[in-house]
Amino acid sequence: MSHLATWIVLFLIPVTISPIPFPYQLLPVGAVVALFYMNFFWLTPYHYMKGRILFCWGVNLLMVLGIGWLMHRILGVRVGYLVYLSVAVIISISMRLGSIWQQYEEARLKAEAARADAELRDLRYQTNPHFLLNTLNNIYALMTFDTKRAQDAIQQLSAMLRHVLYDNHEKEIKMEDEIEFLQSYISLMKIRQSGEVDVTFDVEQADKSVRIVPLILIPLVENAFKHGIGHAQPSFIHITLKADNSHIDFDIKNSVVPNGDNGQKGHGIGLNQVQKRLELAYPGNYTWQHGLTDDASVYDSHIIINLHN
Repeated sequence: MSHLATWIVLFLIPVTISPIPFPYQLLPVGAVVALFYMNFFWLTPYHYMKGRILFCWGVNLLMVLGIGWLMHRILGVRVGYLVYLSVAVIISISMRLGSIWQQYEEARLKAEAARADAELRDLRYQTNPHFLLNTLNNIYALMTFDTKRAQDAIQQLSAMLRHVLYDNHEKEIKMEDEIEFLQSYISLMKIRQSGEVDVTFDVEQADKSVRIVPLILIPLVENAFKHGIGHAQPSFIHITLKADNSHIDFDIKNSVVPNGDNGQKGHGIGLNQVQKRLELAYPGNYTWQHGLTDDASVYDSHIIINLHN
């Protein structure tokens, strides 16, 4: 389309201002076409782009002067034809450079997208063994005193593994599936907790058809169980989730264990990985506030993801 528009303009110039009769105007126009595509397909990509800029402009200068002299001898064209040739050369080089830049930019964006996707997959795979280790430890402890509950827990873990093996490969999954996964994980983690631990997971006004990147919330829940539970005093983990077509709102609060890691930096995946996954999956479309309350008694992590920006 850009070539067609260019040639309509370049063709109308001699037709409008040239005193040469129409059939003979095709000869200088044909020379311009040849010069244009010589630059577009040869000089610009094979010489200009490889740094031989002086060679490129030198050849164009000789061609412009040579074609101008030839057309002057044959048809008596004037100096204005040299300007016409020069404009064609400049347009040709500009269009070719623009198309090459666009190709490079598209390739760069594809490479960045592929790198981000690979990094996101790598971060997901790091999450898998982490939660598995925690749940297996709890099931092992349960088998020593309640075999029936241990069997039920293994079935729960089996469902979670299916979620990881199949859904985790998807770019996004239904919120309903992610909620079920979180509920199963919380249920398994509560096995070893005493009655002094208050764990709640409230799903408020959640549109379960909303889609979310899989396993992006589980590290925060792991972090809360790891650093927010104390066996010598009452502890709590309170989780709320809201979701609709415009946003996902996830908030998790937990008590702070004395003499523990109050910064809740954690180990392994940690909070840094959550930040990376959010940035890769929802760049510029999320807010995440996390840290201790003023009295340092509660750690609060609050994520809002905007889905349609």
